Amino acid sequence: MIAAGRIAFVIVIALAAFAADPAAAIRIEDDRRPGRILIANPSRSLEAHVIAGSFAIESVERLDSLALSLMIVAPPRGVAAEKALAELRAEYPEAVVAIDSPVYLATDVRSGRGQVNDRQRVLTSIGWQAYGAAVGAGMRVGVIDSSIDLAHPALQGAFIAKRSFTSGKAPTTDTAHGTAIAAMLAGRSDGTAIAGLLRGAALYHASIFQKSKRGPVASSADFLRAVDWLVQSGVTVINASVTSPTENAVVLYAMSMLSYEKVLLVAAAGNRGPNGPPAYPAAIKSAFAVTAVSLDGDAYRYANTGDYIDIAAPGIDLPTTSRRITSGTSLAVPFVTAAVARMMQMCGVTPVEAEGRLHAYARDLGAPGRDASFGWGLLQAPRCAAPQLSARFPMPAR
Repeated sequence: MIAAGRIAFVIVIALAAFAADPAAAIRIEDDRRPGRILIANPSRSLEAHVIAGSFAIESVERLDSLALSLMIVAPPRGVAAEKALAELRAEYPEAVVAIDSPVYLATDVRSGRGQVNDRQRVLTSIGWQAYGAAVGAGMRVGVIDSSIDLAHPALQGAFIAKRSFTSGKAPTTDTAHGTAIAAMLAGRSDGTAIAGLLRGAALYHASIFQKSKRGPVASSADFLRAVDWLVQSGVTVINASVTSPTENAVVLYAMSMLSYEKVLLVAAAGNRGPNGPPAYPAAIKSAFAVTAVSLDGDAYRYANTGDYIDIAAPGIDLPTTSRRITSGTSLAVPFVTAAVARMMQMCGVTPVEAEGRLHAYARDLGAPGRDASFGWGLLQAPRCAAPQLSARFPMPAR
C-alpha cells in the first residue's frame, strides 16, 4: 500500500507539472537524445580541432540569406554534449557555438474549453476591415509552423508553397495548428472562423516539426533552415508561432544577420505564465514579440511576460479551423503579421517602419506606456498617416 501510494503521488506531481508546463513532457523525452552541437561560421582552426577531437561531422551547409556557414557535429563517443560544448568554448572563446536546442509549437493544451467569440467581434476589437478577396494580392508572407492540411476547405484556392525541414525525420501528422495559422492568414472563412486576413497573398509555409511520441518538436537547425528558405523566397514578414525556452547563441547570431529593412520576424511571446522564462525567438531583440489578450483587453493568464513583449492582439477563445486550438499567444501572431504586411503594402514602408508605426498606434493597456504584460498595447488596424513618434513611442532599436 505504501509503494502504491508513492507511485500515485509521483503520478499526481508529474501531471501537475505537465499542466503548468505543457512542453515539459516533450523535453523529458527529447533531452535524452544524444545532443548535437551547432557551430556558426567555423574557422579552419576550429574545423581541424573538431576533426582531430573525434567529433562526428553530420553536415556543413551554407545559409546564404543569413550569411551563415552552419556546421553540425555530434560530440565524441562517451562525451556529453554539454561537456563537449564547454570544452569548445574554452578552446575557442570567440566561436559561436550552441547545443541544437528544441523548438516547440506555441500552442496551449489548456485551450479549447471556452465559448468562442463571434468572428466579427474579434475583428472589430482591433478595427480590422473586410478588405475583400484580393487584399493580399502581391504579398509574399512566410510561416514557420507544423504541417498543414491542404485539403481543408479553408485553404482551397489559396496559393501555398510548402517545404519541410525536419532533419530527415518524419514530419508531425498533427496538422491542426499549422492549418489554423495558415487559414487565419490566407484562407477562406466559413463565416464563423477567423480566416483570410491577407486573402490572396502567396503563403510560403515551412514545416519544421517532427513526429514524436509526446508531440511535435523541432530543432534549432531546422528553424534556421526554414528562415533561410523563406527569405530566399522573397517574403517580407515571417509568422513564427513557435517558442523555445533556450537562448541559443547560434540562432541569435544568425538572426542578427537578417536585414530588418527587408524582413521582419513576428513571434509568439509564449504560454508558460507570467513567471515563465523568456521565449525565443520572440525574446530576440530584433523580433516583433506578440502576446495574447481577450476582446476586453485582459491579459491571457498563461502568457509569458517580460520586457521583450512588443504588442498584444486577440488570442483568447477565437474561432479557428480547429475547435482544439482557440487560445494562446500563437493565435495572436497572425493578426500582427497581417498588420505588418498590410501596412507595408498600403503605406510603402519597410518592415521595421511598419513595426514602429504599429507600436505608436497601439491602444495602451495596463500601466501607461510600454509594460511587461502588454508591450505597447493592443494592436490597431493599419493606417498610413504618419504617427507623431516620441520618446514614448520610439522606432524599434535594431
